[in-house]
Order: sequence, then C-alpha cells, then structure tokens
Amino acid sequence: MAFTESEAKVLGALAGSTRMEGLTVRQLCERTALSAGTVRTALHQMTYNGLTLGTRQSPVLWRASDRGRSIVTSHPALREFVPSKASP
Repeated sequence: MAFTESEAKVLGALAGSTRMEGLTVRQLCERTALSAGTVRTALHQMTYNGLTLGTRQSPVLWRASDRGRSIVTSHPALREFVPSKASP
C-alpha cells in the first residue's frame, strides 16, 4: 500500500501513541506540523482503508487500528514517522 507523506506522518503519530490513547486533529497537527485540512484528509482516507479509527464523541479522538499499527511496524520506511519516546 502506498502512502502520501502526510498519511505516513499521521499514521506514525497515531501508532506512536498507546492503543487506548486517542489524538485529536489539533494534537495531530502539533505532532506532525501539518494543517488541519491535510490531517483530516489523511485520516479520512486511512479510515476508508481500515488503518485508523475515530470515536463518535466530540472532539473526535483518532487511533491507529490494529491493521494500521501492523503496517507501520512491518515497513521500515514508515517507522521513521513514529515519534521516539522521550527518556525521563
């Protein structure tokens, strides 16, 4: 599956969060340095492909699906977009 750079950045940011943690569009904008419109476009495309999930509450919290996490961990080119955990 081919990804745009924006999709890779958003999916990497989501895969870098815990399974239960969700991120808002605003948080994704901060983590990826992308505009809200670009983040939303990437999220909707990846949701269509089963890679992300959004809650039905407001504000919507987005997470990587199990399939999305699997793709990120199995493709070295995508791993560069997963934020490294900061050391305490």
